[in-house]
Amino acid sequence: MLLKDDYRYSLLLFRRDGSALGSASVTVDWEPAAEWARFYNARRGGVPLCGEGSASIEPLWDKTEGEPYMRGFRVAYASGSQKVISDFPSGYFSELAAKASAEFVKRGKLEAGDTYLFQAVAFAKNGNGKQAEGLALEVVEEKPDLQFVESRLDDFHRHSSPAGVVDADDMPVFIPQRVLDEAAALTRSAEGRETGGVLIGRLHHDAGLPEIFAEVSAQIPAEHTQGTAAKLTFTAETWSAASAAIRLRSEGEVYLGYWHSHPAFRWCENCAPEKQKTCRLAKDFFSEDDVAVMRAAFPRGHSVGLVVNHTAFDLSFSLFGWREGKIQPRGFYLLEGPHA
Repeated sequence: MLLKDDYRYSLLLFRRDGSALGSASVTVDWEPAAEWARFYNARRGGVPLCGEGSASIEPLWDKTEGEPYMRGFRVAYASGSQKVISDFPSGYFSELAAKASAEFVKRGKLEAGDTYLFQAVAFAKNGNGKQAEGLALEVVEEKPDLQFVESRLDDFHRHSSPAGVVDADDMPVFIPQRVLDEAAALTRSAEGRETGGVLIGRLHHDAGLPEIFAEVSAQIPAEHTQGTAAKLTFTAETWSAASAAIRLRSEGEVYLGYWHSHPAFRWCENCAPEKQKTCRLAKDFFSEDDVAVMRAAFPRGHSVGLVVNHTAFDLSFSLFGWREGKIQPRGFYLLEGPHA
């Protein structure tokens, strides 16, 4: 899509008591927000499901302080004659703020682990909010149109049950039990190393609602990966093998995301059993490396990441997906019956 942004951005950091730490210029990755806005509004019928479009970034000024202080930002997306807007809170900058705070720790201006506050500010790139003709657009490689199957969401709901907390704002995702069973078996056989695979399936469109939802039909074990106890690296050969498998299946499937294991029992083997049960690493945990894989390989609004949590006590499953341009934990539907 075409992405327009007429501003440059900085973060002002403060200690909890309000005293200033300093400022940091930041380069913001707007594409996850723009992609989420496009997909979210396509689900609701606000813009076409397919086709080219353009998005612009507009700061939302703080209601008390005004410009240049931001309370968030707006993505205005247009496709043909249809235009929609989505507003995002300033929390979108939290990861950039964390990186900036780490620099202040290195300089000795902030203690590691200390809490801090941040304020995003924006300034027009040429002083008046507008850029010269031809400089306002960043051309991003257009992603191929998605393939949809016209279906009824109720038909899938009748043969499924919710797993985790399902939010109505998230795209419904249906996963068969056999896919989870296969991922669990591969996780156990990895014996404390991270392993994973690619999730494939179909996107469905229920025109009567309207809504878009995903059906995971299979997982393709990730070959040629490099796994350790703490990291799983996908290689070029991994993607080549997965693409070949999809072509051989010839069932009209697309990439929906990926899954990988977290061998928490290995990470926590020196901890007391009671502590392991409440460890934050045991469930709903997506590391920086996990986010990097999603951002690089699965940046579409419908992309999901499934984690198999392998603890000393059991196996459990956590699903993550894009929400407001960030990776967030989310629920899904366990699919049974004819669609499974």
